[in-house]
Amino acid sequence: MRAHPFLGRAVLLLAGAAGVGAACDNRRTREGPSPAADAIIARAASPEERRALERVRDEIDAEMRQKVGALDAEIEALRRENEELQRSVREP
Repeated sequence: MRAHPFLGRAVLLLAGAAGVGAACDNRRTREGPSPAADAIIARAASPEERRALERVRDEIDAEMRQKVGALDAEIEALRRENEELQRSVREP
């Protein structure tokens, strides 16, 4: 069985995008697709390959945004818990 011609680039795209979700400083304000894979997508050999890479990028973006949302919610819950604990320590 022969590997799909886009497999190598898709693997690079996945590897590059996986770390970017956690490292993105402006995740709350970013709209649209992540630029992490732009260089790889720009080198696509054909429109079909470009569409496939863009689809993979969009799937990764959606998954990372969901994970970031869950982490943001957890951080906010921990912040509230911390505030409550600090209040209880200060109050006699």
